[in-house]
Amino acid sequence: MSLAGLGTAAVLLACGPELPRSVKPVGQSGVDVWPDVAAPLPARHDGRRDAALIVSVEDYTHLPDRPGAHAVAGAWYRYLHDVRGLPHRRIRWLRAPGGPEAVGAALSKMHWRVKRDATLWLIVIGHAGTPIGGSPVLLGPSASASDWRGGIPLGPVLRFAGHGMHRELVAVLDGCLPEGTAHRGSSGLAAPGLPSPPDYAAPQRMTVSEVSAGLIAMVEETLMRVMEDTVQRGREPADAVMFTPGLGAHCRERLPGTDTPALSYLLLGALRGWADADRNTRVSAVEALRHIDLLLRAGAHKDPERPRPQARGSDLTLARGVSERGPSPTGGHSPVDEATLLADGGQFIDERMQKIDRGRFTLGCRSRRDPDCEADEQPARQVHLDSFMIDRHEVTWKDYAACVAGGGCSTIATARCEVWTGDAFVRGAALAPAFLGEDHPVVCATWQQAGDYCAWKGKRLPTEAEWERAARGPEARAQYPWGDSPPTCARAHTHECGATTAPIGQHPAGASPDGVHDLAGNASEWVADWYDKRAYRHDSRRNPAGPQRGEVRVVRGGSYYDGLGNLRTSYRYGLSPQWGYGTVGFRCAR
Repeated sequence: MSLAGLGTAAVLLACGPELPRSVKPVGQSGVDVWPDVAAPLPARHDGRRDAALIVSVEDYTHLPDRPGAHAVAGAWYRYLHDVRGLPHRRIRWLRAPGGPEAVGAALSKMHWRVKRDATLWLIVIGHAGTPIGGSPVLLGPSASASDWRGGIPLGPVLRFAGHGMHRELVAVLDGCLPEGTAHRGSSGLAAPGLPSPPDYAAPQRMTVSEVSAGLIAMVEETLMRVMEDTVQRGREPADAVMFTPGLGAHCRERLPGTDTPALSYLLLGALRGWADADRNTRVSAVEALRHIDLLLRAGAHKDPERPRPQARGSDLTLARGVSERGPSPTGGHSPVDEATLLADGGQFIDERMQKIDRGRFTLGCRSRRDPDCEADEQPARQVHLDSFMIDRHEVTWKDYAACVAGGGCSTIATARCEVWTGDAFVRGAALAPAFLGEDHPVVCATWQQAGDYCAWKGKRLPTEAEWERAARGPEARAQYPWGDSPPTCARAHTHECGATTAPIGQHPAGASPDGVHDLAGNASEWVADWYDKRAYRHDSRRNPAGPQRGEVRVVRGGSYYDGLGNLRTSYRYGLSPQWGYGTVGFRCAR
C-alpha cells in the first residue's frame, strides 16, 4: 500500500472509537460460560443505509456500577459497523453522556443521516428509572436514589426517533430500576427538534405497580406517536419494536452467573444467529425475544420472581443470512427442560397486529341445515394456514391520510364511490361529515387503493381464509366473532346502532377470540381473493388464496348498513374492485 493509502486508512480508523476485541462474559466461578459477541462474523453490509445511536453508562457515583456496559456497547458498535456495514459517521456512541442535550444532539444527527427505507438503531445500557407523569429516565453517572437530575428521559427520545424517512426503528432499553430509586417526577429532553424539559417535581416514593403502569403507558403512547406522520421529514417509519428487560421484580439486569448487562448482550447474540430456531437463516423480533427469555429463565428457574423480558411493536426481521449457534437454554445453565422454561415466559406485544398461529380450522358455513347458510359458503372444509399477522383494527382515515402525505396512496375520490344516502346507493354522493372522523374506518377506497396502502406499510391484504380464521378463532365453531349470541350494539355497530360508521375499537365485547376488533359491523372489508361462488369446491386446502382471475373481489364482514345475517363469519360476497363503496373499508395482514 502507498504512503497515501496508509494515511487514508489511518484517518478512516481514527473516525471510529477503540472497540473491544472480545466480549466474553466470565461466570462467577471464573469459568467462561457465554460466547464472545465481539467475535468476527462474515460481513453482509446489508445495513449500509442504517444509522445508530448507542448510549452506555457504566460508572455511577452513588448507585451500583453496571460492569460491562461499555464492553457490550462496543460489541454492538463492532457488529453494526463490521457486519451490517454502517459507516462510522452513521454510528454515534456516547459513553457516560453529558446529559440530555448531548443525547439529543447526537440523536438529531443520526436521525438525519439514516437513509430512506432503512433502520434506525437505538441501544441504551445503564440504570433506568420511571417517574410517574414522565417517561423512563436513563440515570446519569451522578444520579442517586434521591436526585435524578441530569438523567435522560427516554420517552421523547423514542418519539423523536420514531419519525422520519427511515422505515424501521429498533430500540433496546437495557436498564432496570435500582432498589429504592423509584420516584415521582417529570422530565423532558432539550435538543434540536425535541421538547424543552420542564423542572423536576419533588421526588416521592411510588410503588412497583405505578412504575410498571408508567412504563407501559409511555410505550403505548410512543408506538401511537410512531404511527403519526411527520410530513416535513418525508414519511413515517413502517414499523418499530422496543425491547425491555421486564418490569418490577421481573426485570433482569445481569446475565445469569455474571455481572454483564443481560438484554443487550443476549439480543446481540440473537442477531448473530443464536435465536434462529427454525434454521431459516433469519431472526425475527419474536424469535429474538423467545431466545432471550429462555436463556434468562434457565439461569433463574428456581427464582419465584422469574424474568419476564418484553418486546413491544412489530415482529420485524432483525437479521438475515445468519448461522452462528449460541448457548442452549438447557445445556450448561440448568437441567430444567425447555417446555418448563417457556411456561409464563416473556411477552411479545404487537400494539397494532395480532399473530395467528399456524394450524387447521373449518372454513365455510358450519352446517348445511343452518337456514342462513348460502351456497357460496359451502361446503365447509378443513384448511391449513401458515402463521400470519393481521391488524387488530380497520385502517382509519387518519392512517390513510398519512399514506397520502407520504406519497404511497392516491386520494380517495367520492366520485367513484357508491354511497348509501339513507334511501339508495348513489354513485358520487357526498359522504356525511360523521363518516370522516379520523378514528373512523376509511371507506370508499377501491380494492387497489386498499392494496397500495398495505404495500406502503410493508403488508398486504389478507386472504379471505385468513380473514375468516381471524374472525372465528382457533376452534372455528362460532357463528359470530364473539360466539353464537345474537348481535347487539355492544358487540357490533349495525344499522340498528347508527346511520354511519363509528370509531374503531368501540366494541370490545365483539372482538374475536384472538382480540381482533370490528370483524362484524362498522365497515365491511376488502380481502385479497377474486370472488367465485364455487371457490370452496375447488380451492386448495393449504393456504387457499382463491381463483387466479375473476371479475369481482371478495368482501367480508358486515357493515353499519347490514342486518344480522350479513354479520356471520362465513358470509361472503363480491364487489367490483374498480369502485369504492361507502360501506367497505379494509385492514392489512403480513
